[in-house]
Amino acid sequence: MSSGSLTADRRFAYAQSLRDEGDWAAAADVMAQALDEAPQWAEGRFTLAEMLAGAGDTPNAIAAYQAYLALEPADSMGAGARLALLGATGTPAALPDAYVQRLFDQYAPRFDSALVEKLAYRAPGLLRTAILSATPERRFTRGFDLGCGTGLAGAAVRDLTDWLGGVDLSPAMVRVAAQKNIYDDLHSGGMLLAVKGLRAPCDLMLAADVLVYCGNLAPLFTAVGGAMVPGGVFAFTVQRGETGSFTLGAEQRFSHSCAYIAELAAASGFEILSLENAVTRQEKGLDVPGLIAVLSRAPE
Repeated sequence: MSSGSLTADRRFAYAQSLRDEGDWAAAADVMAQALDEAPQWAEGRFTLAEMLAGAGDTPNAIAAYQAYLALEPADSMGAGARLALLGATGTPAALPDAYVQRLFDQYAPRFDSALVEKLAYRAPGLLRTAILSATPERRFTRGFDLGCGTGLAGAAVRDLTDWLGGVDLSPAMVRVAAQKNIYDDLHSGGMLLAVKGLRAPCDLMLAADVLVYCGNLAPLFTAVGGAMVPGGVFAFTVQRGETGSFTLGAEQRFSHSCAYIAELAAASGFEILSLENAVTRQEKGLDVPGLIAVLSRAPE
């Protein structure tokens, strides 16, 4: 987070302490002074926007987020989502790849313990149970784990498939997963490109707690359908939305409705084997409503 200016860094540190004390307006004033010393500091612009938003100064917060995006269009800090939540733009189709990669590169060293111990994460086990329930005694030939992270979901299904590949945007997460020797093929990159680039069709694809970073799932459903054999299984979790198609929450995760999942399944050539309510994780000690879906690629 260094600006390259000692004066700006000192003012930034003071602004952070004011923010921690709950004085968001004073923090924003000091942060603006820091940016006088380092006007091209993208992360500083984002920090100013956060402080202005915390102070309730929405118009200036919007301007500061936009100034950040002018300096860093890749948006590794997620300003576009913040602008949507402030009502300055429409809901994005997905969160930026740069944001998701940065988030999980930072998270990788403590991901497993934080997710399981602090957030009561249980999506992999629930996915395994749902797959076994929907397809009793079935063994798969080729499986692929979308957004594999550190391999928690891959480990849960490894014994169900002869071959298992995985992809994740975060190189740091992939390095952790590689150490576990779960996957036959593993690399970092985007889900959509990875699915389109598969060398052979799969009969199992899974996505555990990754579709929450993508709102519009139609392109992915189409790609997955095109990369699966007839009768192949697509199993995934999402956060549950009650109305519409998808919505972006304050925690910068998307929720998807049952109706939207059913609509996409039908449009992409999938049959629904199961679509059930489930709690796959907690947020701030509260259960987060979710869905576990098991779909089957319809015969051609």
